[in-house]
Amino acid sequence: MDWTVKNPLPEEGRTISFVGKGGGAKSTTLAHLLKYWKAMGIPAIAHDADDSDQEEPGSLLAWTEMLPVHSDGLGSPVYRAPSAPSLRTEVDRLRPPHGLSLIDTKAWDRGKQNSHLAAIRSSDLLVMALYPSGMEKARGASILGAMDEVETMSGHRPRLVCLLTRFNPTAAAADDVRKELEAEGIDVLATEIPASESKKGYAQSFGTAPKLKAESDMHRLAKELLTEVTR
Repeated sequence: MDWTVKNPLPEEGRTISFVGKGGGAKSTTLAHLLKYWKAMGIPAIAHDADDSDQEEPGSLLAWTEMLPVHSDGLGSPVYRAPSAPSLRTEVDRLRPPHGLSLIDTKAWDRGKQNSHLAAIRSSDLLVMALYPSGMEKARGASILGAMDEVETMSGHRPRLVCLLTRFNPTAAAADDVRKELEAEGIDVLATEIPASESKKGYAQSFGTAPKLKAESDMHRLAKELLTEVTR
């Protein structure tokens, strides 16, 4: 099929950061999105800000290093993110015209927010990857607090959207949490990334080249995020 779409991004491009707890499928989701955006004709680069975290060995940069050097890989370059003070400058400098800069962050830790605050400051859109449970929803409140802090310090506040991930699609919890978040004024993406532990599922795809499938969860998410980041 013809994957290409009309590029809605302005000449200066846009930046999207993914935040959330470890194991929330941030890196997995970004790896697949890069491949879909490449096929859609959307130029993108990614900055891996969780590569140095030994508690998260499945980083986006590690993923690219496992792929054959002669392959198309993830379709777009992945860079090791610089230190927090330099992050915004590098994100803006390397972002392609009419393209996207993506930031993959470390596991959210309210006590170690330096790199997270820099990612928030650098972003036009913040995607909070959230396992839909009451406990995880409560923990996500500290992300809102960090956004308040960044706005106080810099006057900048990115848009926030929530992406529900890694849940049992037959359970009702995701619908309940979605309604609670929306009642609190938080935008929840229509696309969801449920748990998929099968041999060909997302959870087993680390270190492999993502396969494109029209109207898959990841394809729909790639299109939805383009709409969200250009609002």
